[in-house]
Amino acid sequence: MIRRLTGMMALVAIVGGCDKGNDSTKSATPDQWEQLDYASTAISPTALAPLSLVQLQHIRGIIFGKHGRVFEDSTLQHWLLTRAWYRPDASFTNARLSSRERENLDVIREAEAKKHAQIETGDMRFYQHRVITTAMLGEHTPQDWEVLEAEVLANHGFFFGYADSQEPDDLQTYFDERYWYQPRPEFKASDLSAIERQNRDTIAVAAMRQNKRQLAPGMMNLFQSTPLTQQMLSSISIADLRLLRNEIYARHGRGFETPWLAEYFRQQPWYTPRHDYSDAELSSVERANIALITNREEQLHQSLSTTLLRPDEVRGLRPDDARRLRNEIYARHGRRFRDPMLQRYFASFSWYKPNDAFSENQLNPTERMNAELISQYEHGRFTEG
Repeated sequence: MIRRLTGMMALVAIVGGCDKGNDSTKSATPDQWEQLDYASTAISPTALAPLSLVQLQHIRGIIFGKHGRVFEDSTLQHWLLTRAWYRPDASFTNARLSSRERENLDVIREAEAKKHAQIETGDMRFYQHRVITTAMLGEHTPQDWEVLEAEVLANHGFFFGYADSQEPDDLQTYFDERYWYQPRPEFKASDLSAIERQNRDTIAVAAMRQNKRQLAPGMMNLFQSTPLTQQMLSSISIADLRLLRNEIYARHGRGFETPWLAEYFRQQPWYTPRHDYSDAELSSVERANIALITNREEQLHQSLSTTLLRPDEVRGLRPDDARRLRNEIYARHGRRFRDPMLQRYFASFSWYKPNDAFSENQLNPTERMNAELISQYEHGRFTEG
């Protein structure tokens, strides 16, 4: 009884963290953190300051683990499986978390962010009022770059949308699984503060530099009176070329009937659709840029069946874009797609002719190898060799 009382007194000191001269936080044991009732006790940031990043991750894991959450992070999941109290529950949802637990998770997550060597996914919540630099961002996978940029919107509850089948897109699924995300369909990207807009641009530029691109979607405002060159487009992916071409129209407020394009531009802070838009507003330079991009797009699309893709032509594709590019190889032979979003996407191209007699045997060796390369990239098995 005395030992238990002593342990509880130590816990009070740990979570209190008000006395700067109190060293109890430094001697707190993992067992003491596991005994804490996070649903009724508030954690002090001071109590977390001396802990390592791994210890902070474990405490976060304890809060979720007490509810049985199963983590995709194999390291954290392996640690939870060593705890006698942990009972995995595949039916876990964030709805089980109490308001106090969510508050504690915020304190822990912010402490983790401070110990990261670079800004990681999930950290942008703590940079809403702070200007970031490309050096602070470090290096990331294309998927993580996409998430980091989207987090600026998600922090305000931006709703990334669902398909007609009521299945959420990849970003919506990702944020639906975050305990802190509260969707607000009424929020518009134009509501972002100047700092948040600047941070989104910084993330986009950093991603562009890492992928060694000279041009990226979101930059066409710089080419309203400046001609593009073939060299500028030489390393741009097929998916980004289409975004660049349509961004020229979007910068003037054109609306889009193609769902994925409409959704993409809806997320851009600078985009304001106009009912009175007309192509006549385009300058002669913009028209020439559109023609140049269109020509480059057609070259790349046609080469899917005749030229082996290089890894650098695939690297940097967003997950959805990689999936569309891989399936274009099949769509070029008229394949019909069960996924309604894919079917609508390819139906938006004049070259797509549905063929009920489609068979994968119609693919030539180059098409098969290109499809395999993209598939490897999609599933994290992408290599340079």
